[in-house]
Amino acid sequence: MSQEKLLSPKELGALVGLSTAQIRALMNDGRLEFVEITPKTRLLTMTGWERFQKRATKLRGDERERDGSVSSMN
Repeated sequence: MSQEKLLSPKELGALVGLSTAQIRALMNDGRLEFVEITPKTRLLTMTGWERFQKRATKLRGDERERDGSVSSMN
């Protein structure tokens, strides 16, 4: 089993096009998983980013279904 590279919020942000502050906000909200090395050192993986991206990606129809504006066809 190979070890996945751990990235700092700054490194991940540079790779995905977000600021360090945006990455940290996602971590603090619990939406982006991280590995806590120490209370001050929290690192991320690309796999964690990919899982976040999959959960956060919405299709146009997803929003209409949630708010009840799409009726089912019988």
